[in-house]
Amino acid sequence: MGHKRFPERLAFMLNNPLRRRLSPPENLISKLEIGPEDVIVDFGCGPGYFTVPLARTARKTFGVDVSSGMLERTAAYAKKKRVDIGLIQSDGTRIDLPDESVDGILLVHVFHEVESRAKVLGEFLRILRPARRLLIVEKTRGGRMLGKLGPPIINEDEIIDDISKAGFAAIRTVPAGNDSIIIGKKP
Repeated sequence: MGHKRFPERLAFMLNNPLRRRLSPPENLISKLEIGPEDVIVDFGCGPGYFTVPLARTARKTFGVDVSSGMLERTAAYAKKKRVDIGLIQSDGTRIDLPDESVDGILLVHVFHEVESRAKVLGEFLRILRPARRLLIVEKTRGGRMLGKLGPPIINEDEIIDDISKAGFAAIRTVPAGNDSIIIGKKP
């Protein structure tokens, strides 16, 4: 199920000026239909590559990561960019947010690392408001850069199966280059 976690020592690869120039996070965010009144969780936020731009789009953004080091990087990046975000350290099995308080949960190249998928997806259902969305972006085709770098390819059907078993409905997929955006709604 879960794959090896991204090594924290390589965090510089996740949030750097070259990556932002070649693949601006705003390009993906613009496809996600996030509004100015939304409360968004960037799960597996790493050093804040998507978290900070999300904070400019949504009313409130929370960066959630299992690593305190990644959360420190996110905090420093948010401070540098002068955006307000909430930070929560969690593996996803318990997220310190109230029931039905979130409009969207975004995972970008993170779902393949989740160890307790059923528990984490259950927690996502708990914090999502009714009819709100889970947005999972994973690499579903193509190859890895330079052999071993980049996220592994994950079967789109595996993701759809996991989220539908957890209770998400209205599942649809949007192609995005070598990635797929899998969208599930809380009933």
